[in-house]
Amino acid sequence: MKRYFPFQNRERSLAVFLFVTSLLLASCGQPDKKDETKSDAADDDVYTLEVKKDRLEKDKYLLTAPNTPIKASDMELFAGLSYYPVDKSFVFETVLRRLAEPEEVTIATSKDRPRIMLHIGALPFTVEGKEYALQVYAPKDTTDGNYWFIPFTDKTSGEETYGGGRYIDIDDIASDSTFLDFNYAYNPYCSYNERYDCPIPPPENALPIPIPAGERNYPLHHGK
Repeated sequence: MKRYFPFQNRERSLAVFLFVTSLLLASCGQPDKKDETKSDAADDDVYTLEVKKDRLEKDKYLLTAPNTPIKASDMELFAGLSYYPVDKSFVFETVLRRLAEPEEVTIATSKDRPRIMLHIGALPFTVEGKEYALQVYAPKDTTDGNYWFIPFTDKTSGEETYGGGRYIDIDDIASDSTFLDFNYAYNPYCSYNERYDCPIPPPENALPIPIPAGERNYPLHHGK
């Protein structure tokens, strides 16, 4: 399966990143966000800084990469992606409920080109005293790396977030204990450009609650 955004491990230990936010914002072509980010930075903890840094890097990648999924016709107006504020209440420490044996499954895609993956188990989490779970998949062919792939929809899908659902990746798995971090939920490339073929979240991963965390609707296509 093609990785939709080539960023590193989301489960790495948090570290303080020393960077000049204003310079990074300028390189992303986002002067309108400069003052807000600068004024908030002093109040942010290490985790929040890490998430914001990741988002800025993604904007820079989308603006500058030769293979960016942003359409040429959109590039002049593209000023970065839209996100919910970082919210640590949407980070859940959890343990994979692993299946006895991985099950080969077929995942539908937006261009009807089904993909074979391995269903390896589920990650439970609790919101307001009620338990939910998301099914977890892994690539059958690990030449692109070993990672967990979690496609999902929720009550924000089709309203505040992309109707086709969002994804979470967990890379470099060291154990079944992990964090399910919705602040890193991201849109598939087909939300920016319809020429891409993207996995469709299975019905089992349709959450009956809103998850107002992570990436929101692509600003240039919302309402189209």
